Amino acid sequence: MQNEENFSSLGQAEAFVSMFERGAARLKENDQELTDRYLRNMNMFAQVMPHIFESFQNYQPKKRHIYMEESGELNLYREDIGVPLFSNVPRTQAAEKVKRAFLKPNKTLLNLERTANHPSRHVYYSNKILDKVEHQSEGLTAQEGWPEFVGSTILFGIEFGYQLEILLAERQIKHLYLYEHDLDFFYYSLFAIEWRDILEVCNQDGRTIHFFLGVSPEEFTEKYLRQLEENGFFMAPETFLHVGYTSPENDQAIDHFKKQYARQVMGWGFFDDALIGIAQGLKSLPKTKVAHFQGRDALPKWVSNIPVFILGNGPSLDQGIELVKEVRDQVLVICCGSTINTLKKLGVTPDIHVDIERLKQTVDKFQFLDQDYLDKIWALSVNVMHPGLYDCFKRSGMAMKPGEAITSLMLNQARLNGDNKEYVQLNYCNPVVANLALSYVHLFGFNNVYYLGVDNGFKDKGSHHSIHSGYYKDGKESGFQTFQEAKLVEREGNFGGTIYATGIMDTSRVQLESLTRLLNKRRNFASFNLSDGAKIEGVTPLPLEDVLIMDPKIDHAKVIDILEQTFFTDPPSALLDKATDSLISVDDFRKISQNLQQGWDESVTTRQQVCDLLWSHHRQIYFLKGSVHRHIYDLLIGSFTYSAFLIVQFLFKYQDEAETVARAKHLFAPWCEFLEEMPSMLQQASDYVDKGNDHLITYYNG
Repeated sequence: MQNEENFSSLGQAEAFVSMFERGAARLKENDQELTDRYLRNMNMFAQVMPHIFESFQNYQPKKRHIYMEESGELNLYREDIGVPLFSNVPRTQAAEKVKRAFLKPNKTLLNLERTANHPSRHVYYSNKILDKVEHQSEGLTAQEGWPEFVGSTILFGIEFGYQLEILLAERQIKHLYLYEHDLDFFYYSLFAIEWRDILEVCNQDGRTIHFFLGVSPEEFTEKYLRQLEENGFFMAPETFLHVGYTSPENDQAIDHFKKQYARQVMGWGFFDDALIGIAQGLKSLPKTKVAHFQGRDALPKWVSNIPVFILGNGPSLDQGIELVKEVRDQVLVICCGSTINTLKKLGVTPDIHVDIERLKQTVDKFQFLDQDYLDKIWALSVNVMHPGLYDCFKRSGMAMKPGEAITSLMLNQARLNGDNKEYVQLNYCNPVVANLALSYVHLFGFNNVYYLGVDNGFKDKGSHHSIHSGYYKDGKESGFQTFQEAKLVEREGNFGGTIYATGIMDTSRVQLESLTRLLNKRRNFASFNLSDGAKIEGVTPLPLEDVLIMDPKIDHAKVIDILEQTFFTDPPSALLDKATDSLISVDDFRKISQNLQQGWDESVTTRQQVCDLLWSHHRQIYFLKGSVHRHIYDLLIGSFTYSAFLIVQFLFKYQDEAETVARAKHLFAPWCEFLEEMPSMLQQASDYVDKGNDHLITYYNG
């Protein structure tokens, strides 16, 4: 937003000095008025946001060249770029910028499409809502500008608050997120605008305002995501974005926000999946051990320094398999998912195999492998995994997957029965097996990690996995899976160039980066990407020819024994002989599902009323998170988020508000039908072990 003129000539500089002196004089003349405004603002923050009051109570700004324009508005000369922050009429300039934004809004985007041939009731009802969307859209004119009411807005750069004042005077915003890296700017806003008016508007019932002050661009996204979970992910794909002014920090925050966008709009889960997780988790418990944490000192230091290779099934596995064989005696090998069949063909036996996908198809690939081969491998998964996995391996273990109803049930029952072990929930273990592998690396405390075949994409659609994998037969696709028609995004390659990724591959990369940021805070942690795939920020690219592993040979069996003894224990006894229906509170679930069908009557006529209703329903579900019914939250939140998003997306897509709202009610009806059906599904939860199909057995060249 800064004034684009700079003072290249001596005459211009002298003119500015004269103007600045007059502006500084005006500042002194109005000192009492400015001080009074500052005190009013600080008193307001002391009452409603004391943490902000405390942060600025004794604040000393670094930027000191503050002055007042003839209009009575504050301005600031920025030494870092050599120009004032605003023109000589700051509010007028702010109004022009906001007006342009209203005409051509910048907003997030997500398009959900029908899923064909999927057995879940969630998909059935989602498709039904999409059918309603198509039918109800007929004859409506598309919304072009910024509507009078929006559900969610992020402002990148508050400056002195002039644009914010205008935004809120002209538009209504339900959830407002304010990012300002430069604390000097916010400090001066305490003298420039009346924050009381803004806070009173934003603290009305059902509205929220969230400040992200002085945080790094990366921290902003992390803090925003935590707040978004509370306010509801269903609004994230319909969020209006506004840039108050350009700066390196704002540019970085926007760039990081875009790169992490997948975390807002994917991985919501859904009801049927949660039921499968409950059924499979309870059936798996008697067959395996469960991860628990006894403190970092429980593991011998020498174990944490062992090099670990995480092997994926990407095309670059073929380029590096000879290196794996060369260093096999010196490293611990973790193989991911279908990579196990590829490694068997190539003559490599991994130490650890990880799998996360709950469908029976995941287990079917083991039919192609000899039992002697599987008996040499330690299988690790999570508590939603198909129970068949634990029948295939002599030794296995599971950790808890966060956000799953089975995890809530397991923890709640353990605590109710006096079991206070610190059972492990593996954060960042989604969406694919490479993420689970890194989560176990995090748990085990390993400090030296190498990725190979973890490509998170490919250079051409014909070479998407190792040529030795089950995806290929005689050099051609086996028919198991193809990416020829897939929608792909372009990403930077680990060694340069462009990599093409599906949505789930891209989300996997984002999750790897998030966990890597945590791991990089360890004093001795280092990770290297040997894969000729997508770049993983925070992981050092390392060409295969530059890999030098001088570590001694290791006793692999001894290491696995130590890891199992240190990090795994018997499953909670409280769950081993209890019937599923006695754990899941069907009657309480039925009451909640009936409440969520209420509220949309003839009095609902505006976008704001619909968003308020959906938000109130979200809050009913969200509050279960801190109760003994946490598993009901986990069961409901995913399918609610999908359905609510489709309704919200429709609301803001068309110009005629009254007509759009009237038609949107038809989208709410299939969601209510699903809510009506859910209790009967829940009563049969123990039957929801995935039965699978013959697709993998028929087409996978295992």
